[in-house]
Amino acid sequence: MTYKEHRFICLVQDISEKGVFLICNYNLKVGWVLEVRFEMEHGIEFSARIKVCHVDNGCFGAEIVELSPKSKTVLQQFLNSRFVDQSDLPERRVRF
Repeated sequence: MTYKEHRFICLVQDISEKGVFLICNYNLKVGWVLEVRFEMEHGIEFSARIKVCHVDNGCFGAEIVELSPKSKTVLQQFLNSRFVDQSDLPERRVRF
């Protein structure tokens, strides 16, 4: 994860079509827009711009504000593969 010239290590705890919940040991600020990049599955990269919405004791929730077409497809395929029978739900989540 990066913010300007700063790089942070984080752990993705939860992801949905609209946002992510991450664990991070750095003092992040609500409103920051960060770049994230990680493997959604082995060998399948995902990247996005996220905006920090809330921070609480080393964890933070962020809205996905920008996705490349490739990352959007990767995310949709990932969620669809985990929630085959739940495609009609307004929001689908998976915990890592």
